[in-house]
Amino acid sequence: MPSPWGRKPSYWIWLAAIAGTLTAVVLWLAADRGGIPDDPATGSRLIQGIVLVAVIAAGLIHGRRVGFKGAVGAASAWLAIGAVLVLGYSYRFEFQNAWLRIKGEVVPDAAVRSGARDITVRRADDGHFYIRAEVNGTAIRFLVDTGASTTVLGPRDAVRVGIDVSGLAFTQRFRTANGMVRGAPVRLRTLAIGPVTFRDVRASVNEVPLGSPLLGVSTLQLFKSWRVEKDRLTLTTN
Repeated sequence: MPSPWGRKPSYWIWLAAIAGTLTAVVLWLAADRGGIPDDPATGSRLIQGIVLVAVIAAGLIHGRRVGFKGAVGAASAWLAIGAVLVLGYSYRFEFQNAWLRIKGEVVPDAAVRSGARDITVRRADDGHFYIRAEVNGTAIRFLVDTGASTTVLGPRDAVRVGIDVSGLAFTQRFRTANGMVRGAPVRLRTLAIGPVTFRDVRASVNEVPLGSPLLGVSTLQLFKSWRVEKDRLTLTTN
């Protein structure tokens, strides 16, 4: 009887398809909004269940097509996949921390979780901190400005997040390096920084264009605390 390892390309197609599906499930569970359970017992049962489903599926697919030797080979392959899943789960926090460090280096303005309640941002090459946030579901790159009392959007970015600039009342006065400018008070429906989302956030829309939207103290104060250590800005959630 031909071995499934040499003359059965469909075997490898099924193996790759099922392995890819299992990998996708595990990655989804490990994402910020999914989350593999932190409890070791619960997580172990989850991984065991995935491996069991994989072994049963392999038996259904190959049980009638291969002999004893082929069944042993298939079982060995799925046991190896199971071992990799268990190993990955055992080192999930190490892998997550490594990925966050890489992400922080490659994308400096990405707000990444660095602990149970901490979010960090790396200092950019120009010496400033930038944070890529989502305002009303739209990605906005903010310059962190501890000298700004509130978060400020320029007219163009205000339109992007759904604010009707023509209906604003520019009643605020701000002193800047370029002199006095006017601003209009607004409320942002949502402001998401990393995994944290704030609602009904106080902000302003500048009357004239800005070089970069500003993330001011009024937003930083929504966190429990914030601090700068060397080239890292750390925001601690409540």
